[in-house]
Amino acid sequence: MRRPTLLLALFLIALTAQAERPSTLLVRAWPTAPVATLEELGTGVGIVFTPDLSVENNCRFYEALGFACFASADWLQVLSDIHAYNLSHPGRRIRTLILETHGTNGHGLKLQAGKKPEDDRSYIAVAALQEILEPAGVRYIILSACNSARLLRPEIYRKLNRDPGDKLFLPPNQGILDATDDFDPKRTHVTVITPGTSQIETTLVGGLRELAPATRDAITEAATKRGIILPKQFAISEMLIRMLTRDPKLVLRTGTHVEELSKVQTDPSASEQLFKAFVAHLDLVAARNASQTSVVAASR
Repeated sequence: MRRPTLLLALFLIALTAQAERPSTLLVRAWPTAPVATLEELGTGVGIVFTPDLSVENNCRFYEALGFACFASADWLQVLSDIHAYNLSHPGRRIRTLILETHGTNGHGLKLQAGKKPEDDRSYIAVAALQEILEPAGVRYIILSACNSARLLRPEIYRKLNRDPGDKLFLPPNQGILDATDDFDPKRTHVTVITPGTSQIETTLVGGLRELAPATRDAITEAATKRGIILPKQFAISEMLIRMLTRDPKLVLRTGTHVEELSKVQTDPSASEQLFKAFVAHLDLVAARNASQTSVVAASR
C-alpha cells in the first residue's frame, strides 16, 4: 500500500473510533428509545438537571416517562441519590446517565441554583464522575453541556482548575469533586459520550398542552401509576430531543477532546423544528401504544 493511501486509511480508522452515528454508539448506550412504550421510554436512563436550566417539578415529567431524574445544585447529593436509586431499583437500574448541566465554557460540569455568586453551586471533573458512578452500575455518561468536549482536556479531566479566569466559573459553595490519584482511565468501564460538535447547547421549555390529547392522557395515566402529579411545563435540551427521536443528523463522539471554545448555537427556527419533532415523536409513540392495546383487547 502506498504511503498516502496508508495515511488516509489510518485517519479514517481514527475518525471512526472518535465519532459515531447514533445507530452505533447511541444504540449501545440507549437501546430501547425507539421501541419503548411511552411510560417506559426512559427505562435504564437517568437525567441530571442543573436547577437553573430546568422548570419547577421538571423531573416529574421525565419520571412519568420512565426516566430516573435528579435536580440539585450539589453534586454530592446527586451522586448519592443515583447510588441509592440503583440499589432500590434492581430491575430498573440506571445504565446511562444524561447530564443536562453547565459546561462552564469547558472548565467543569456545573450544577447551580442560579447565576448569582451566592447561589448554591458545585462542580465535578469528568474523571470523578466515571470513578464514582462505576460502582453504581452506570456504564455510559452523555454530556449535554455547552462546549462539553473541552471538559475532556487532559489538564482538567481529572482535577479542575480552581481559578480558570472565566466569568462563568462562580464560587463553588457546595464544593468541587475531583478524581482520586488511584483512578486509571484505561481501566474504567464507564464511557463518556459528547456531541460530535462542541458548541453551545440550547434548552427549550414546552407545555403539556402542546401534546395531542391522547398523548397527554397517556402521560397522565403513567404518572398516576407512579404516584406523580405532572407539571404544566417541562424543560428539554436539543441534544436530548435528537437522541430521543434518533435524529440522523446527530453525531456522537467518544475518546477525544477539543481545545477551542465555540460560540456556535442552533438557530431559533431550527430549535423550533426540533421541538416539533419531539412532540410528534411522543404523539406517535402514544398512538402506537393505543393501537397495540386495541389489537390485544380485540383478540381476547
